[in-house]
Amino acid sequence: MSVLQLPAKYFFGKNILNNNLATFLKQIKAKKVCLLYGKGSIKKNGVYDKVYHECKKAKITCVEFSGIEPNPRNLTIDKAIAFVKQTKVDVIIAAGGGSVIDASKVIAALATNPQYKDCWSYIQDPSKLTKPPLKIISIITLAATGSENNGGSVITNAQTQIKTSVGNNDCIPIGCFEDPTYTTTAPWYQICSGIFDIFSHLLEQYFDEKSLFAWTKQYIFANLKTLLAQTKILVKDHKNYDALANILWTSSWALNSLANFNNGQQTGWLCHRMEHAISGKWDVAHGMGLALVTPIFLKYMTSKNKRYRDLTLDLAKEVFEVNTLPLFFKKLIEFINDLSAPKKLTDFDLIKSVNKDDIKWLFNHYLTVYHPKKDSADYKNVKAILNLLPW
Repeated sequence: MSVLQLPAKYFFGKNILNNNLATFLKQIKAKKVCLLYGKGSIKKNGVYDKVYHECKKAKITCVEFSGIEPNPRNLTIDKAIAFVKQTKVDVIIAAGGGSVIDASKVIAALATNPQYKDCWSYIQDPSKLTKPPLKIISIITLAATGSENNGGSVITNAQTQIKTSVGNNDCIPIGCFEDPTYTTTAPWYQICSGIFDIFSHLLEQYFDEKSLFAWTKQYIFANLKTLLAQTKILVKDHKNYDALANILWTSSWALNSLANFNNGQQTGWLCHRMEHAISGKWDVAHGMGLALVTPIFLKYMTSKNKRYRDLTLDLAKEVFEVNTLPLFFKKLIEFINDLSAPKKLTDFDLIKSVNKDDIKWLFNHYLTVYHPKKDSADYKNVKAILNLLPW
């Protein structure tokens, strides 16, 4: 049996916040909201003023908490939890990319569950939740994770640099506002990072360990084709509205249960696990880290695993319109190059140098978070692939 529920109500298009946000806040009987955001880009693209305007229109008090990092940190989230409790809000409006949305879910859960002493204790054991979280509304300003319609959050421990995920489907936002024009103000590097994050989430579900449900397989192909075609347009014209709109909509449908519908939801896709170690240690953009890891991972897996080889050939034919693995990898690298992604670890601005001890640290991060058995295939594969990373 497969069960599908998409809790978020989507509002999509130009000027979508106008009147719709105020109306939605009234419908959910919001009394006091907290506007949660990052470094302040929402003050440049108009989201900040629009949220306050809509709250005033709905006669709802709005307070704000800023400073959520691109790879959100536990200490910042702890401060946000304390603020939300102190101000006694009942709704969080999370405005930003996936990091802000991820953070909002943890904040919403812990604002109503004081039995947890801090963010990290919840991440280590989310089973102790007893009360429902605060309601969340998301306003997406970067096409990337699709975090607005799933229960997952990825958080970094500021003290240990461990980066890991926690899931709670009760924390899925109930409403999502997507105006493609808001994504134009993000730096081009971040837009490209988001595009590869979308690409990776679709592949993650494509390489499911069960046989792919035929509908799901074609659904993934359609989303990948759309993403690649619209990226080509956006590379030539960074402000192209139709391309931005299609990429933004693809991001929302790449990770909301449809791309793994009726599959095993068990994946051998290890790229996110390896990249979380990289961005946990060096704080690089997640999508760009994935762009470095993915071709190395796929080359290794297709050389060792017939199932991966067969699925990759199907992907090559259906999405990239080529018939061999060498041509597939040529097309994949061209796509990555169009996004101006780093080709080695030290190409990242934040990584000044790398040595063998750093690679060992990345592997130890994987061991610490996932506890694989030493004789398991994943253990051996991750160790081999991390040692193939170009410095």
